[in-house]
Amino acid sequence: MPTEIPKTDAHRTDEELVCVDSLKHVLRVRGLCQNIQIDRLEDDPPDFIVTVDGESFPTEVTAVVSRQHYHAHCTEFAEAINIRAKALAILSGSYALTIRREPIIPKTKSPDGRRALDAALSYIEATKHLGATEEFHLAQEHGGTISIAKISITGSVVGLVWTARAMWGSEICEKLTDLIQQRVDDKKKKLSEKGIGAGKALLLLYAAFAYADTDHAIESLNLVHGYDWFHSVFWAASFADRENTTYPSEPGREGLFLFSAKPEWHRVGTITNEAGT
Repeated sequence: MPTEIPKTDAHRTDEELVCVDSLKHVLRVRGLCQNIQIDRLEDDPPDFIVTVDGESFPTEVTAVVSRQHYHAHCTEFAEAINIRAKALAILSGSYALTIRREPIIPKTKSPDGRRALDAALSYIEATKHLGATEEFHLAQEHGGTISIAKISITGSVVGLVWTARAMWGSEICEKLTDLIQQRVDDKKKKLSEKGIGAGKALLLLYAAFAYADTDHAIESLNLVHGYDWFHSVFWAASFADRENTTYPSEPGREGLFLFSAKPEWHRVGTITNEAGT
């Protein structure tokens, strides 16, 4: 039986639980295993240990999001800082959380998320008696930066500042490739730092990228460098009218192995694509 960790917010989909159920669904429906066990870890990475017929795989989940979903993640992160600062009674004035380009927004319960959240709260406490101040970087990577600055002595809020240009159909694969590359590089680094080697881990991609289907995902992954460091890369695709049998409070998704070092898994799924999978 999977290790169940209750959701803390009844209105927010737990992307990790959706993805591992999608993986389990594909493995079972397509007859790829006899037994599967899912154990969620509190001290990630990895997010899970998935054991398939006795073989254990460190498993990481990451979202590949459209700008609409990305903006929601940015807003959630800003609101987490806002709520914590008010709870600690250190919020005096108006602050702007500024997102430049499209860095990965850390989960607040992840090590990176906790570090960024703690840094933001320390900055807010240190500047509560000051006027407007210079920006302070919370996170910086090739995908962009996350910064915070006090912009006014009036008010009591942490707000989000993020803008992005429109994206057209011809850019979908280009942008999707860039997003998957960022996720692959980030997860490889974090898993390697935990002593997990090449060919050992599963990477589950939570698809929330507008207009991107499995054909876009396959085409984009083929342009990504180093994806084959993972044992398998799995795409949890669009929402489906099926029950999430592992975590009934979450929605169910169909899925597809975009890549696997295991030939019988490679390009196998419960969703079709133009290539005939």
